[in-house]
Amino acid sequence: MSVLTAIVSMGCVVALGWVIQRRGLLAGHRITRSTSRDVPGDGASDGAGARAILATLSFTICAPALMFSTLAGTDLAHVVSRGAAVTWATTAALALFTAAVARWVLRLPAGPTAVTTLAAVYVNGGNIGIPLAVYLFDDALAVVPTLLFQLLVLAPLTLAVLDRSGAGAPGNAGAGARRTTARSGWTSVVRVLLAAVRNPITVGTLAGLLVAVVSELTGARLPEVALIPFDLIGAAAPPLGLLTFGMTLAVPMPPLTPAAGTDAAGTDAAGTDAAGTDAAPTAPVSTPWWTGRDRLLVQAVVALAVLVRNVLHPLVAWVVGNAVGLDPAALALVVTMAALPTAVNVTTYATRYGVFDGVAARATVWTTALCVPVLVTVGALTG
Repeated sequence: MSVLTAIVSMGCVVALGWVIQRRGLLAGHRITRSTSRDVPGDGASDGAGARAILATLSFTICAPALMFSTLAGTDLAHVVSRGAAVTWATTAALALFTAAVARWVLRLPAGPTAVTTLAAVYVNGGNIGIPLAVYLFDDALAVVPTLLFQLLVLAPLTLAVLDRSGAGAPGNAGAGARRTTARSGWTSVVRVLLAAVRNPITVGTLAGLLVAVVSELTGARLPEVALIPFDLIGAAAPPLGLLTFGMTLAVPMPPLTPAAGTDAAGTDAAGTDAAGTDAAPTAPVSTPWWTGRDRLLVQAVVALAVLVRNVLHPLVAWVVGNAVGLDPAALALVVTMAALPTAVNVTTYATRYGVFDGVAARATVWTTALCVPVLVTVGALTG
């Protein structure tokens, strides 16, 4: 019942975010069903401004503050535990499984394989994971092992593959671009790793871990009064994350194939992005590799991501958790985190590299829709 109550409460906040975006309550105009642009009214763009502000506030200030205050006052044993090991092991195993199926069964190129893998195992730990951890387990630490593995391992490795495969090269212009990308491979890896470390939530998490390590070694802990401002700001992270997520769901998904005259990242030949802002000039647009192929293949890719995300991951986490003897509370925590939907970040990465952005968006929507019955089932099975 506690799981259902938490999910219903969170769903109400997500629904409020959806209404805010659809009605344009923070932008003065609303989104139509037929286009990703808003109905002209006050001269603003497509209503993304208000959503971007809330997302930035949650992602760069509130969530990092919550992770810092939570970790700074915790025992490291709660972070490095058997439950965390189960989370890391099952996520890594399913990532390898998904990559193998995508590459050798579905015969996808390296870039689409990387995006498919990320869509299958990279969960929404920020907008959904943190609120769920707070409302269901009364402890934001529940999401820390998942966040660390994603931000420090999954994202850097996947983006490095995308860089080395030439996915982001202008026009993917043949062997010359691929050779240039290959030569800059290690530079790309370093750049992506640095970007992951500079992630605000990662900074807050690592800073909190550092304080916890120092406290463990010296026996001295930060006074509680020093953490009060972080607690106050961090308390806004869960509701802001849910509101932002609901607002994101109100925006129509991008098409599987970019419109004529537009590249896969949403930039037209004149160098203007979908929001009407100036973008870097691009080479002549190349046709996405999947255009003209059987659309059943694309549907199979989405189905693979949904199968891994909504079924296999929580099931494998439950089996492994039982095998290593996790207590009921730790098992419920691990399986619940494994049942989270695909993160919106995956669509962001895919759009940045012009690879499978529509597929990533559909995987996010489907896994989000299906995660509710999955989470209820998890709650019923784990108590």
